[in-house]
Amino acid sequence: MSLFHRFRHPALSQAKRRALLSAARDRVSPAIRDLDTEFCYNIELAGSLSAHAERVLTWLLAETFEPGGFGDRSFLGPDGVVLEVGPRMSFTTAWSTNAVAVCHACGLTGVRRIERSRRYRLTCARPLTDAETTAFLALVHDRMTECPYPEPLETFETGVTPAAVFEVPVMTEG
Repeated sequence: MSLFHRFRHPALSQAKRRALLSAARDRVSPAIRDLDTEFCYNIELAGSLSAHAERVLTWLLAETFEPGGFGDRSFLGPDGVVLEVGPRMSFTTAWSTNAVAVCHACGLTGVRRIERSRRYRLTCARPLTDAETTAFLALVHDRMTECPYPEPLETFETGVTPAAVFEVPVMTEG
């Protein structure tokens, strides 16, 4: 199975971007000058996509009224620091389940999983400290269902194997 990425820019409306920028300046650091956002679609396939299947997947994921905001490379540029948050890998999100069902209905049966993460590029007057980075990440994600991605995802595998199932004799041993 392979994992590849597609990007859609911007992830937030201008009003939400301005509100987040203001909150980040107030609660994280006044050194944050600007921020930009994009979605990253992390797509797992069971094989490869034909050219036709790639066009169908692009049509499904791109906003039809803004096709220029979708592509196979990040829109965030090289300046600043890029931070990414997305769903925990230990479970498949409802969004992913629905996206995969739509793909299958469109004939893209090789799509196994799609998870959408959010990427933030912060342009700062000075480098952020680790505490400031942690504060920003806390501002933009839900710790219960999401986590920061220190690097772009290469797989959905967590490397964790569940413990063996065993019975607990509650009725006989209390």
